[in-house]
Amino acid sequence: MTLVGGRSRSQMFGVGVFLAAVYGVSTLLPISGFIVATGITASISFTICIAPLFGILLGPVRGLIFGFIGGVVGGYLAVFVGGVPLIVPSVVFGPAVSGFFTGLCLRPTTTMHGVRVPGPLFTSAYLVLIAVLYLIPNYSAWWFIIPYLLAAIVSLSLLVKHIEFNPNASGPRPYARLLPFSLIGTITDFSMMTMGAVYLLGLPATLFGYVIFPAMLIERTTATIVGAALAALILTTFRDIWQ
Repeated sequence: MTLVGGRSRSQMFGVGVFLAAVYGVSTLLPISGFIVATGITASISFTICIAPLFGILLGPVRGLIFGFIGGVVGGYLAVFVGGVPLIVPSVVFGPAVSGFFTGLCLRPTTTMHGVRVPGPLFTSAYLVLIAVLYLIPNYSAWWFIIPYLLAAIVSLSLLVKHIEFNPNASGPRPYARLLPFSLIGTITDFSMMTMGAVYLLGLPATLFGYVIFPAMLIERTTATIVGAALAALILTTFRDIWQ
């Protein structure tokens, strides 16, 4: 997907700062809940819809850097959200991980410091790794990893199917072209929350399979659709930056 060429460093710095700030403020907009190890409900905020934008708009390296900044800002502001906020170390890295791996999927190969990286393949391998790490203690609720495997398959398909977003086109098709990247972005963001819930909070498999999984399907489907819509809106409104 041709999105990351022809932009100045100052423009990308401005976009990155703006995204990090929006991500942080979005922490104050809870949209769902999450059961922590103590059985108390913690807040999940609108940030899950913003996380995919780091990779889609900034590419892997800038997405990683500004995603981390956004995660830190969000973690700090989370103390003002009602209930028990999700302040575990892995969640802070969620938008950074999302920015990096989603950014890698923008092209079949990405050159990073002179090294050509098969971005979609690398992203798919990461998603499979997360699925394996989840299954080790929670194999009895194996269906929880289905969204991860779906995202891994979508990522692999980007090796053979080049997707280009055209902000000048009309109709729903340009927006739909962003859905694969938005899906990858929200699932890689969720991967950090999953690892924190498995290895830091020690949640049981039954909770993953019968409580979190249905909520996750609703949350992440919503985040995929909204994230793609936001990306399309930004790319279309500020098309001069990406041309």
